[in-house]
Amino acid sequence: MKLSILLAQYFYQHKLLNLPSIGVFSLDAAVSVPDQNDKNFREFLKYVQFKQQAVAKPDEALIDYIRTHTGKIKPLAESDLESYLADGKLLLNIGKPFHIEGIGTLSKNKLGIYEFEPGEPTLERMESNPEHRTTERAPQPAKKSAFDESYSRIQTHHNRRKGVLIATLAIIGIAVVAGGVYFLNNRNTEKEAPTPAQQVAADTQATAPDTVGASPYATKPADSLAAGLVATTIPAGSYKFVFETTDKKARALKRHAFLLPLNKDIKLETKDSITYNISVTMVATPADTLRLKDSLNAWYWGTKPVKVRIEQ
Repeated sequence: MKLSILLAQYFYQHKLLNLPSIGVFSLDAAVSVPDQNDKNFREFLKYVQFKQQAVAKPDEALIDYIRTHTGKIKPLAESDLESYLADGKLLLNIGKPFHIEGIGTLSKNKLGIYEFEPGEPTLERMESNPEHRTTERAPQPAKKSAFDESYSRIQTHHNRRKGVLIATLAIIGIAVVAGGVYFLNNRNTEKEAPTPAQQVAADTQATAPDTVGASPYATKPADSLAAGLVATTIPAGSYKFVFETTDKKARALKRHAFLLPLNKDIKLETKDSITYNISVTMVATPADTLRLKDSLNAWYWGTKPVKVRIEQ
């Protein structure tokens, strides 16, 4: 059964659906949910409300519902939902509608606000016992969901990586993966190059050393180093996206030394020699800043909550 249909069925039963990075769908407690074959079911969908707000993680009840009706273990159920929502947010960020079958359609306006239009009811019915499912496929509704789980997981994850890579290349302007491989080959190392997000996680868990070793700044005197890291002004029509701020000088130097071969525009700056900013300055319009911020955060921090901030 498609994940979008499971979300709709869960929503009909609980009248509340919290989707991370998307928002909250809700129904008034006084609204009764008619049978899907009832002629008034389309009218009932008009009562569906949507609120764009931060949701840290999905409800445990939702994950358990997906696990129960798909027969998958909990980590796979969580992964399916995460992939589904990541694909939906990618559609919204490129100006395409995100259709959740049986609930409605989301679209993103020029101000970065999600607009919701109640949709058509789901035409697939739940079996009472997931262990006794028929192998026959139900007729497809006229409006097909953008995300059909009949596609293989390999296809879904491949498309997701490809979409993120394209967005990153458009923003950063370089071949990140090719640059990383080229950098590692030149250093004759057998270790696979970590992504910026993986490197951030490793650096956070490890204790920062007092010296940086092979850092390109290691041979600079303290006064000279401080002078070279003074924050620069931001050109008109540009925005500075700050990946990370830290008061650990060694960590800042180490992170910058890792990122610089991937993109020469990534800067390390400090105003007071106490806190250090790792950032990149890009030409952008105000309407594009939220999309760029989300894409840069995914590249640098992975699936962690948004930490990248904007300076102008």
